[in-house]
Amino acid sequence: MLWEVGTSEELPALGTAGWILFPPISQSALHRFATLARLDDERLRHIQTPSAWLIDRRCMPYCFRCLVLNDADVSAPRWKREWLEPTAKFCRVHRTLLETVPASVFRRSGHFAAALDAISRHREMRMFNNSVRLR
Repeated sequence: MLWEVGTSEELPALGTAGWILFPPISQSALHRFATLARLDDERLRHIQTPSAWLIDRRCMPYCFRCLVLNDADVSAPRWKREWLEPTAKFCRVHRTLLETVPASVFRRSGHFAAALDAISRHREMRMFNNSVRLR
């Protein structure tokens, strides 16, 4: 409802990964959001998810070290745009295989902080299960 009031448009259909793979929005909605965020329209357009990347997925890849160690602001985790690309496999910074988290984490989480908590729980369970198997 808030989306429709703020943009006068229907909320785009979201896939299995929910809001993390948000479809590109109209020019008028983009301009409204850019004004609210005090950003240039072009900057906001640049960070939109490319349409070709909007496919349903089982998992979303990420690098845990990059996620929690943001060079620009160590107190603010971030999700890199390159991880949204369907073919992403390796971290360009650490040259390691990317970890994955179920795409449903984002669909079920209302915001990024909740998604981070779910990612941490998923990662801890996976590490615990792996350590149990090694014994």
